[in-house]
Amino acid sequence: MSKKKSKVKENPHKLQAKHKHDYISRLKMVCDKLVGTGWFELIPAVDIDVMYDKRYPSLTIKMAPGTAIDEVRWQTYRRTLSVLLDAPAFDIAEENIPLKTMLSEGLTLIHFVSMMAENRFPRSEELRAVFKPFLITANGYYSSIADQVAFLLFLMDVRNGNFRDGFLHADRTQTNLGKVRATENTIFVHLFKPIISSIVINGRKREIIAVNRFVPPGISLQVKFKPSAIGLISAVNDTLPVYIQRHALHRLDERLGLQANNVHAHLFFSLFEQPVNYVSGKGCTLIEFNMYEYKVGYLLTTVHDDKLIVRSFLFLTNDGTPEGRKLRQLTGLEKYDKKYLGIDKLSTFSAYNIHEDKELSALFKEAGCGSLLDARNLQAITSDYTPERDKAKLHKYLNVD
Repeated sequence: MSKKKSKVKENPHKLQAKHKHDYISRLKMVCDKLVGTGWFELIPAVDIDVMYDKRYPSLTIKMAPGTAIDEVRWQTYRRTLSVLLDAPAFDIAEENIPLKTMLSEGLTLIHFVSMMAENRFPRSEELRAVFKPFLITANGYYSSIADQVAFLLFLMDVRNGNFRDGFLHADRTQTNLGKVRATENTIFVHLFKPIISSIVINGRKREIIAVNRFVPPGISLQVKFKPSAIGLISAVNDTLPVYIQRHALHRLDERLGLQANNVHAHLFFSLFEQPVNYVSGKGCTLIEFNMYEYKVGYLLTTVHDDKLIVRSFLFLTNDGTPEGRKLRQLTGLEKYDKKYLGIDKLSTFSAYNIHEDKELSALFKEAGCGSLLDARNLQAITSDYTPERDKAKLHKYLNVD
């Protein structure tokens, strides 16, 4: 029987020396790529030791204290954000310095040059001059790094939250951007749960969810409208918060067939402090809902007590919309005909590739559904694959030649 090999314990002094050597190599790489070769060598060894001793930790991504996120969701989030942070920093993309390196070694170097005393060592003022575009006091490059981090984290926020599972929010306040004293240099990720309550409508208790968004430090931005601003008549025309009924949220997801994170984020951003188009109805209003530039339907909304409630989502071809009624007039299609054909939902409507057919395109454009012909571009964010459908079936059913 062979003996197990004992694990050789490495010399801690050698490990420390290697760590320092590798760190200083990365500092030099950043310096060379920012301002050119030869400048790093001007810095005395004693100052390089100071930078190493006061170095910022490598950038990490962690759950915020007290936050519990599903493991699969967390690992997916971390991997995605790590890939984004591996991308080159703005303005020096051709030099290929990863953003996460700029947020550790890069900031260590920039902050050292920014804060060093005048004439600290021979030619130190020349070094400061060549670094001037990158210093903490400059408005150019340093600001662009902060903007890039803010933009990437905003993208992560938008793509990682919905009104069912809650919203993930990345907080960069514990990174060393704008801070000379070392921090944890960590992006902390919070989970904010949807604000859920209930209301009695037509004698039945309904679950409703606030149409809101969280921003640091946990402040809720709530979508609000005056009833008159969206075509509703109310005894009091105060600004009221908007809630969406659980049923309406289900209809929104079902009838669009797009990834919930994208749709729910867009629901907030398309309504928050934005003017909206609407069609007034009897006791309700239809607020136009666009996914990016594509009009896809309406949010059927009513007033209840001190709230505006989105009661349902109507896809553009549905009978309750002006376009749906026009389509019915032109074709005679009833509600169940549309369901049978699959033109009552975006996913199956797009599967026909109607934009390729001159006669069918003309018909749907006449009905006011022309935006749906271009909405096929939303297929990149579909929740499930939908097989292509045969346009001949539509031609035959609609008697279109």
